[in-house]
Amino acid sequence: MNIIIIGCGKTGSRLANALDERGYDVSVVENDETKFSLLSEDFSGLEVCGDETDIDVLRNAGCDNANMAFVVTAKDNVNVMVAQTLQVEFGLEEVYLRVLDPSREAVFRKFGLKTVCPTRLESDIYFNLATRESDEIDSISIGGNSVNFVMRKAEKREVGRLVDEIPVLENKMLFAVKKKNTGELMLCSNELTPIDDGDMLVFAMI
Repeated sequence: MNIIIIGCGKTGSRLANALDERGYDVSVVENDETKFSLLSEDFSGLEVCGDETDIDVLRNAGCDNANMAFVVTAKDNVNVMVAQTLQVEFGLEEVYLRVLDPSREAVFRKFGLKTVCPTRLESDIYFNLATRESDEIDSISIGGNSVNFVMRKAEKREVGRLVDEIPVLENKMLFAVKKKNTGELMLCSNELTPIDDGDMLVFAMI
């Protein structure tokens, strides 16, 4: 399967590394060449530096033959423009884009765009933790799809490692860490977060 990832920040690079490790053909498009340093040394996919909204740049990344795309730059407007280009110009149906502003998510969906809003996702999880008597998290709905969460205590082999060193398994990835000492829930967008003895790990499963 050929997968295009637009944006090589913390989210895009982490996704690219995980998919590459599982043997997918991955191409990453990023306009800031320095961000390719976030990819692992073993990354074997294609790195394309250029304007993410430029059709020629997208074509050079292999969008003509792509099966799926994830648009995860830090700018909502760029993500929408790229997603629409991928659908209209390249006929790609499986396009998922990140939308940081929850108020705009519903508007984008009316155009047939498949959105993931990490802002809403994070607030929903915090709300669930605040309103439940236990730390158990069941599931939340994203665009009509259900994402399930499980929480367990960190195993001995995981203690002392950073969150980005925890492998992504099929349909399951580390989403957050609840620190034993403070009770704080820390999202894994910060790959430098260490795992301590007694921490609870929250995994997301599709």
